[in-house]
Amino acid sequence: MPRNAWTGYGRFCPLARALDVVGERWTLVIVQELLKRPSRYSDLASRLPGIGTSVLADRLRKLEAARVVERVPGSVGEGVVYALTDRGRGLSDALEALRRWGVSYLTDPTADGGARHEFDLHYVEGIDALRDAEFGLVIDAKPTTLRFSRGHLEQAPGAPADPVLTVYTSSAFMDRWAAGTASWDDGRASGEVTLEGPGRNWDTWLAATGYLLSYDPETGHA
Repeated sequence: MPRNAWTGYGRFCPLARALDVVGERWTLVIVQELLKRPSRYSDLASRLPGIGTSVLADRLRKLEAARVVERVPGSVGEGVVYALTDRGRGLSDALEALRRWGVSYLTDPTADGGARHEFDLHYVEGIDALRDAEFGLVIDAKPTTLRFSRGHLEQAPGAPADPVLTVYTSSAFMDRWAAGTASWDDGRASGEVTLEGPGRNWDTWLAATGYLLSYDPETGHA
């Protein structure tokens, strides 16, 4: 254990000072959630499984102190919500650049030296009702396997043995998707995203990859 709590980089440098404010674990993920919409504390906690209530409270407190986040009245009956200030919204371009930089690590599970990776999807409402399944994702003819089970997604290199749906696209589309300028449905409409398997499994694939915020087990749709 360190003798003293970490208090920052101690460097007179704009990058170091920026990371002093937003460089701790979970902080930028919280900012990204708030870029989508102002949110109650409970909403943030539900969409960030694994964060822990004390960590979430600490990160929000620090972001408020740095005038990145503020508390504002919500809609009638919602109480107080957390929202980004102008300074917080100024992180939008930086987060877009990070998503575009990180998309290669999302599409190739071995890019960081690991053999496979697992992701917790419990931020998707209703995800526990989704049945276990195996999916394929092929980017520029390079396949990866996506195995969904009990609210978690495991990604491994190579083609799946028995996929219920395989999605084909390009790195050019993935770059625009990561930037937020195109959705998966946009890709299907333009022909940049194509499917192999029953089209009825499309929403299942979207839920199993965490793209949807909710999944309705009665209809099988968002």
